[in-house]
Amino acid sequence: MGAGSNPALGTNRTALGGAMNVDDLTAKYIELRERKAKIRKEADEAEAALDVIQDAVGDKIREIMHEQGVTSMKTIHGTAYIAYRESATVADWDVLLGFIKKSEAWDLLERRVSKSAVKDRMEEDRNGQYQHEPPPGVNFVRIEGVNVRRK
Repeated sequence: MGAGSNPALGTNRTALGGAMNVDDLTAKYIELRERKAKIRKEADEAEAALDVIQDAVGDKIREIMHEQGVTSMKTIHGTAYIAYRESATVADWDVLLGFIKKSEAWDLLERRVSKSAVKDRMEEDRNGQYQHEPPPGVNFVRIEGVNVRRK
């Protein structure tokens, strides 16, 4: 291509130079937006496929760790360790608000239920087990997973 060419634009014109008018620029803008959307979609699909494989590898690591009764394993490539993701969501706002009003438990409210306030009421023991149910109207989920830290 000659001087002033720009392969990214698919033309022999610079990004904004040349004889392009508003119609040409609008068409180019739409073309670029569509190309970007296609690239994003392809990247998202590729990432989703990799996520499935990575999740399977993590599940296998977690399985081995459980079999060996450990919560972390150091390797020459990095350290695998058990980690938890937790969430507290409202199952029934009317029930929850009734509980909050009755017990003056306003710390449970944000725009969502406060995960830390819910956990505090459930009282986690040193083995990671909760001693009480979540407050009425709240769903609490704890999901075990594996994280890997690069060495």
